Amino acid sequence: RILAATNKELRQLVAKGSFREDLYFRLGVLTIDVPPVSERENDILLLCQHNVTKFARESGKVPPRFTDRALNILKNYSWPGNVREIENLMQRLIVMTDNDLIDAPDLPSFMRFSASKKAGLNRTLAQVEYEHIKNVLTSVGGNKTRAAEILGIDRKTLREKLKHNRK
Repeated sequence: RILAATNKELRQLVAKGSFREDLYFRLGVLTIDVPPVSERENDILLLCQHNVTKFARESGKVPPRFTDRALNILKNYSWPGNVREIENLMQRLIVMTDNDLIDAPDLPSFMRFSASKKAGLNRTLAQVEYEHIKNVLTSVGGNKTRAAEILGIDRKTLREKLKHNRK
């Protein structure tokens, strides 16, 4: 008995002559198509928690918990390396952090950027605008007149946008 896995479309490789047809049929007695982790969003956090617990116990450590920010990044990341990438990251986190809490800064920067980009694509224009307005207001210490100037809108328009988004 042979158990084999691939991330390639073997039918296409056989058609191109890049994979032996007889081997394809020998291996193809029973095939199980498993979608990539990125298509199984509910599994991502379960796999992260399972692996971080496993590696922590192997290292004699208490398994750390994840902050909501870290969980959001993990959930929104595309995971091109699938389960192996999750395993590698969780092992790295156990080795590199001594905290009992894993937060966003503990995750690789490329992952934080990629996840925020993906999360941003799932938001409405109104949500993106409101977040930008809040960021500008924070940067000017809540000064609405200054924020309106930076945003290039009238102070009254700013008030209306803030009022509308609070609903």
